[in-house]
Amino acid sequence: MIRAIYLKNGESSTETRVENLPAILAKNPTLLWVDIVIENNSFTNEEISLLTETFKFHELSIEDCLFPQYHPKIEEFENYVFAAIHGVRVKAKDLSDFEDAIYEVDIFIGKNFLITVHSGEILFIDSMFEKAKLKPQVELKSLENLLYNIFQRIIVSFESALDKIGDRFDQLEDKLLENPTKETMQELFSIKKVLLNFRKISEPQQNVYIYFTRETLGFITKEQTAYFRDIFFQFVRINQSLSSHNQMIGSMLEVYVSGVTLKLNEVIKFLTVIATIFLPALLITSYYGMNVLPFAEHRIFGNENVWYFAFFMIVLTTFLTYLFIKRKKWF
Repeated sequence: MIRAIYLKNGESSTETRVENLPAILAKNPTLLWVDIVIENNSFTNEEISLLTETFKFHELSIEDCLFPQYHPKIEEFENYVFAAIHGVRVKAKDLSDFEDAIYEVDIFIGKNFLITVHSGEILFIDSMFEKAKLKPQVELKSLENLLYNIFQRIIVSFESALDKIGDRFDQLEDKLLENPTKETMQELFSIKKVLLNFRKISEPQQNVYIYFTRETLGFITKEQTAYFRDIFFQFVRINQSLSSHNQMIGSMLEVYVSGVTLKLNEVIKFLTVIATIFLPALLITSYYGMNVLPFAEHRIFGNENVWYFAFFMIVLTTFLTYLFIKRKKWF
């Protein structure tokens, strides 16, 4: 599916037929934005003809659009610049969604045109396209402005995802302090996996943004590079946040291990105290349980009263052991 909007003499027009785009480009519009949604993992013959013959894009750039690399890249050709960048779908609500939420947008940038290529629906592109229809003088006032807005929306998608993960961190911290469980640890590892996927695309994507902080083949003017420097620094902060989150994951795992160890130590301590308190009783019952007669106690207290003596000794020694442990503050 293809759609286009262009600005000519201060007036904007839209187009959805591929065969009409060469004539529009020949009119040398102020700015032409073409958005292509790849369907069934392939371009149509008309779209391939448009990209190769009308815009004269390199076949490797077109191939990168059909087979996403999941690795940001920037390439400079004679008449255009090709960039592959990634974002995060903001509608993801839980950790399992984030694993499949990363999408790729391929961008062809020329002197007076910009072409975006992607698979599936991307909400911010739809929103920008509708705004460009309503306010073309604002959204399409320059190539740099349009490109800056796309980059800005990509960054917002990362920030929204990190905010949601940060909120989940706060909830997991409370769980770790109150009652660490296996489910909590599994969720921590899930977050770690998501952050690792983010890091794989966020670090190399800085190289894409830094490319536009200098004058590029006449597409980016010196005055506009300040906006792209702002984009670059925003993404640096995102990478710093990702690093902080990764460090926090390590700290939270240490807290989990410490909490589980402490809980286990408390259980072992309790069982050890119980066993120690009743140890004298065990020794006394073992002594009187021997099949040997007569004991001296039998001669002193008599066969019928020696049981009371043994019971008294059990109670006394158990109580004295309890007092001793309590005085030592072992529990």
